[in-house]
Amino acid sequence: MDDVQDSAATDAIEAAPPQSVELGVTPADVLARIRVVDADTGERIDKVLAADADAGTVRRYDVQNGALVREGDRYRVIEESRAVRIEWLGLKKRNSF
Repeated sequence: MDDVQDSAATDAIEAAPPQSVELGVTPADVLARIRVVDADTGERIDKVLAADADAGTVRRYDVQNGALVREGDRYRVIEESRAVRIEWLGLKKRNSF
């Protein structure tokens, strides 16, 4: 029985990450284990609300000097087209959400 559970856990770890994610839609345990990165630079994109690697779109909060940018009584949201990858977090410390 343990071999079956170990095999299932290994398969889950080795499975490809989702190609699109959205805060409030994608399960929280999945969001906690992934990060969204710029495909050209490999840099993590922070404060992501939604990302689609196939469509090349990201919706995220605007962050300047480490702080969320306010626009009136709300945080500013940026929607952009850019090549992104969605990766498993692995040994990296911080996710994108």
